[in-house]
Amino acid sequence: MPKKVHDSLQRILNRVLAHYGPEEIARLRLDLWGGCLNVRAMRGGHRYSLHSWGIAVDYDPARNGLTRGRDRAAFAHPEYESWWRIWEDEGWLSLGRTSNFDWMHIQAAKL
Repeated sequence: MPKKVHDSLQRILNRVLAHYGPEEIARLRLDLWGGCLNVRAMRGGHRYSLHSWGIAVDYDPARNGLTRGRDRAAFAHPEYESWWRIWEDEGWLSLGRTSNFDWMHIQAAKL
């Protein structure tokens, strides 16, 4: 993972821990890692995925998958607002919040 992203992600995860604590993190399933580095093209495209560069992460894919919109994605619920604010304060982008799909995906770059 690139150093700038590493440092930013470390700040985010420290803030998540301080805000929620271990029990609430487990209850909300914020500890379910879906992956990071995966060198591949974007689904349905030819450009490389941001996962190819180690600048995107996925969390709790079982409940926040690619095709789930805000009507079905767990991360769309109000109890995750602080989670998103913490990421967004560091400049990360949620495809779920911006495009209403792939709620598990959080990226450190904007396209």
